[in-house]
Amino acid sequence: MARVKHTPASRKSGKKKAPRASTSTQPSLSSSQSPATRERSRRGRKKMRNRQGTVALREIRHLQRSCELLIPAAPFIRCVKQITNQFSSEVSRWTPEAVVALQE
Repeated sequence: MARVKHTPASRKSGKKKAPRASTSTQPSLSSSQSPATRERSRRGRKKMRNRQGTVALREIRHLQRSCELLIPAAPFIRCVKQITNQFSSEVSRWTPEAVVALQE
């Protein structure tokens, strides 16, 4: 959609309204606002929220850049050995390079 410059609305000529005098019978703004609105106005601007998926993509980029392993080595090795024993009890040894290759 093309951008369009908006011009101010044309002013009406004719009678001008007299400014209203404030009376004490009108409710004050703070009493007419809901508690959530009052709290937001007291704190200032509403906190900006990211669009869906933005934070997930940022986390993925961070994790791809980092070289740390997501699962600590010792629990991962225990898990690999447990799964290996379920399929074959004959295989009991893993070379460290093989475990690192699995973990990465």
